[in-house]
Amino acid sequence: MIPERYRRMLPPQWYENEVAEYHFEGAKTVVDGFDLQREDILQQFSPWSATWGLDVWDWIYFGNRQLMPIEERRKNLQRKHWARLPFTLPVLKAMGQTAGKLEKVTEDYPNKEIVFEFSAEQSVNGVDLSKDFEGIRPVHVNSSRVLVNSRGETIRVLSETRFSNVEYQICGTFYPEDDMEGRIFRETVGTVEDARFHSVDYPLTNILYPEQEV
Repeated sequence: MIPERYRRMLPPQWYENEVAEYHFEGAKTVVDGFDLQREDILQQFSPWSATWGLDVWDWIYFGNRQLMPIEERRKNLQRKHWARLPFTLPVLKAMGQTAGKLEKVTEDYPNKEIVFEFSAEQSVNGVDLSKDFEGIRPVHVNSSRVLVNSRGETIRVLSETRFSNVEYQICGTFYPEDDMEGRIFRETVGTVEDARFHSVDYPLTNILYPEQEV
């Protein structure tokens, strides 16, 4: 009997065809290789999954190839993509979903801010979200704000790190230049706890709870 994967494309009388069974068995390696090649090509049609096809996306958005790791190239392409889209709620939701487990997006009208609320079940990349938001932020919106709703989970915030090589000065040598090369750069990310929410089980009226005082 021919494999199940081919039956939906053939009439029932082919199911017991021994010649067809030998044919499909012999062509299995070639067919599987073709499927992998086709899937690889399909991945290149999106900059978020492309690998060797990133050169084409770089040319579309930047006019030249980015000389950096794949993940950094994808982030830059993503920012260029957001910058071309209108400032709408679906776009903001899609942008927030790339930064973590987004719960909702609201607007703080008095402060003219967009508020992204995330769950603490996943890490929140607030730094990249802020950069993406600034790329499409209109003039009438001041900024964005990130809230993480924790229900007992540890809040994990992703941020960029910087490394620099420090060249130690040789004793007795005069250095007339005074630039920033080789200096150690430090920056901090401030977090503020806004509010806490707890669920409370209220006892029902006229119900006796003998195991405890109410």
